[in-house]
Amino acid sequence: MESFGLELKLVEVALNRILGCQNLRNEQTDLLIKRGKRLRAILFFHFFKKLSSTSTKFFSRRPNTVMEKNIKTAALIEALHFASIIHDDIIDDSLWRRGNSSFHQSFGRKFSILFGDYIFANASKRFLDLHQNNRLVQNLFLRECSSTILGAIREQRLTGTVNIEECLRVTSLKTSPFFKLSCFLGAYLASDDFKGSIKYATFGICFGILYQIQNDLDCYKFEDYLESEDYMQNNITFPIVILRHYFNFNVFNDSSNRQENYVKAKEFIFSKQFTEIIKNITKKYYETVVSNLP
Repeated sequence: MESFGLELKLVEVALNRILGCQNLRNEQTDLLIKRGKRLRAILFFHFFKKLSSTSTKFFSRRPNTVMEKNIKTAALIEALHFASIIHDDIIDDSLWRRGNSSFHQSFGRKFSILFGDYIFANASKRFLDLHQNNRLVQNLFLRECSSTILGAIREQRLTGTVNIEECLRVTSLKTSPFFKLSCFLGAYLASDDFKGSIKYATFGICFGILYQIQNDLDCYKFEDYLESEDYMQNNITFPIVILRHYFNFNVFNDSSNRQENYVKAKEFIFSKQFTEIIKNITKKYYETVVSNLP
């Protein structure tokens, strides 16, 4: 998949405008905003370029109106994702995000909640205005925003006895929507083919599930359990559920031996049996991703 360096630079410019309100921002907030991987924007541009029905050059020295609209669309999805991260870290009481201080750890819970609300409201209005002539896109956008919030709510109700199927359903609601939106819109805005673009929405759903599973597994790659955000917060993640159901091992059973339990969990997770279980769980999602990548 291409890197889309120029496109992402323009997304950053658009994102700064979307997150405007300079009196709410400073150098530290800007640093936290800029550290995202922009995966959703990359997927949007990938599908747009591959499915574009035009033969014109993807980018000229001065982007045309269509591309300006696409830049704003990708930036708005990234803004909404950023707002969801702010709220997600507050809900989980996470002090860290990918090895850096979480937003609320740097600026406090009250400011972070309000700043996240501002981004969500502002970006939503801008998106609906940008696509005001396309009710289909507007309705899809609103549905996926609702889905990711519903997924976050349902995630809070998960317990240690939850099964894999429910974890997958919650992930498809919480993590997948903005991936789904990015993939579908990239294809649909390029081709104007609704039916043909549906399979790329499916790609986004499956990609989001695989992304979340890998993200959960990555929290068990450290030597010291204090570096693992999910483990520190006792979050119910895919490894936790698999260990309980397939290995009869409750990671959080003995709070007095946190490091010992973490090491034991890692031994299971890096075992051949665990690898085979993960392969069986992810097989259909992986195959869908591969078969629907243009």
